[in-house]
Amino acid sequence: MARPSTRDAVVPTDGGDRRPSTASAVFSQALPGAAVAAVVALALTALSGAETYARLGLPDPGPVVTYGLPVVRALTESAAVVTVGALLLAAFLVPPRGLGWLAADGYRAVRVASWSAAVWAGGAVVTGVFAIADAFARPLSVVLTTGTLTESLTGLPAARIWFLTAGVAVCCAVLARLALSWHAAVGAFVLAVLGVLPAAFGGHSGTGSAHDVAMNSLALHVVAAALWVGGLLAVLVHATVRGVHLPTAAGRFSTTAFWCWVVLALSGTVNALLRVNPADLLVTTYGLLLLAKVAGLVVLGVFGAAHRTRTLPDVEAGSRSALVRLGGVEVLIMFATIGVAVALGRTPPPEMTTPLPSRVEALLGYSLDRPLDLTGLVTSARPDLLLGTAAVVAAIMYLAGVRRLRARGVVWSARRTTSWLVGCATLLVATSSGIGAYAPAQFSVHMFQQVLVLVVVAPAWVLGRPGVLIAAVRGRGPEEVPGPAEWLPALRRSRAGRWVTTPVVATLVFVGTGWLLDVGGLFDTLVPEHVGHLTMTVWALVTGCLFTRVVADATVRVPVRTGMVAVAAVGQAALAVTVATSSRIVGADHWRQLGLPFVDRAADQALGGIVLAVAVVPLLCLLAVARTRSDVQVSR
Repeated sequence: MARPSTRDAVVPTDGGDRRPSTASAVFSQALPGAAVAAVVALALTALSGAETYARLGLPDPGPVVTYGLPVVRALTESAAVVTVGALLLAAFLVPPRGLGWLAADGYRAVRVASWSAAVWAGGAVVTGVFAIADAFARPLSVVLTTGTLTESLTGLPAARIWFLTAGVAVCCAVLARLALSWHAAVGAFVLAVLGVLPAAFGGHSGTGSAHDVAMNSLALHVVAAALWVGGLLAVLVHATVRGVHLPTAAGRFSTTAFWCWVVLALSGTVNALLRVNPADLLVTTYGLLLLAKVAGLVVLGVFGAAHRTRTLPDVEAGSRSALVRLGGVEVLIMFATIGVAVALGRTPPPEMTTPLPSRVEALLGYSLDRPLDLTGLVTSARPDLLLGTAAVVAAIMYLAGVRRLRARGVVWSARRTTSWLVGCATLLVATSSGIGAYAPAQFSVHMFQQVLVLVVVAPAWVLGRPGVLIAAVRGRGPEEVPGPAEWLPALRRSRAGRWVTTPVVATLVFVGTGWLLDVGGLFDTLVPEHVGHLTMTVWALVTGCLFTRVVADATVRVPVRTGMVAVAAVGQAALAVTVATSSRIVGADHWRQLGLPFVDRAADQALGGIVLAVAVVPLLCLLAVARTRSDVQVSR
């Protein structure tokens, strides 16, 4: 089938159809909400603006910075949620056309996302400039006319966060502008979700004891909020322009909204317990703002229940008015809550009556006072709210899909189920046991964690064939589902995708990542930060899945796939020898700051090299996969 053009993606309308334009619908829904968020953030910041600088011992930078920063940030975050919501609609709430091309509804949504992402990028740059002035407590004019701005681009975390966000938003805008296929919309959606995370990893949650748990919970909180607020806004715009898939979009979003509400409630509770004592809720500005957020969440939960019981049946019956009216009020409350959140981020939390954290606790978020042993795998366990939760949810959803197949009399391979569950269990152990706690503190434990993810979790998940399971649950063959059923062929529909999924590139990425981290020095940059360690773990999972999927691809000749495994095994063995025998201590500055007395860093690095060498064994097991054709059919 020929690649559809931009013209093909527009729905023709007859002369009597006076539907509002997409632009007017977006402006009518988003602009009032953004204005509400900005006004609420400004008003609430006025209550604590002087207190913020006084608590930090800084001079007042002037009203432009004090009150301009929350307004600009509220507007920037409003543009971010519009982007996330539009791409959520295009990628998951409305169905695509045949062979995975975007239908008209999805195309309109990605065009909206391209413009809102551009606004988001510009707002992030402006917010970064204001954040620099705020950090140095200097007027904006002084920052712009001196060398403070350029000096802060690399040295100030607040500046790096917002300029990184701007870069991601630009990439998202470009991809959304060019997107015509469902897979491009999904890629833009992933970028947009990643773009809201940097701001979550700064602020109050990035410091103090238990900051690892606080940052993970806040990341879940921010993503859930963006999906919920942006998704509702996108559905309302879809209803306003009379999209043809409104019942489907509204029904899917209702389920999404419920789980977003649950995640918001749980993650918000975790973060609040780490930052404020219950006794301070009614007597401090921070506590009162926190209670305002709770009240907003409760009210929005009532609105959500009303949607499920009243407006969804009306939408199914063909009426949109109740959804637009009730949803319009709900969106304004949501944006007001965003304003409260911005003001909360500007307000210092009350001082906790706890002892000062130790050096290790300040760096990691928790204390380590003895070497890791078998008992410590359990007693030193520290739950990973991101990857550990993802492992549990992935196992539950997979089993639910298998159960649905069995209810229809379809037999699903027990081997695939076992493979998937082994991967989930291994990921849970690697991230939420003592291994996860000691990985940022010991090189050998870090390598063991990465090896588990790279050559156990990733292959187990690929061989579990979750995409084929999704296709079977939907009652279609893998080739009919433009989703993750056969994501490798889908990636190869684009020039970039074909390049990434070639055996040579997949092997180079798989092997080269370890060399770049451990020999190239990237590990030293990433390991001091919780976000850096999380990035390495996620990247290991992604590269492992890509490599294993190409090895299991029946369209690639067997000798080529066998050669991939052989090259990867040799590369890993060579890296193991290099690391174990190197005189340079990888991550030496970070280990020196930790100062753990029970770790001999040279011996620990040598042990890490041995762990890398052991990884060659499961790699060689992939030879059995490489020498067979990958089965894709569902047994019936």
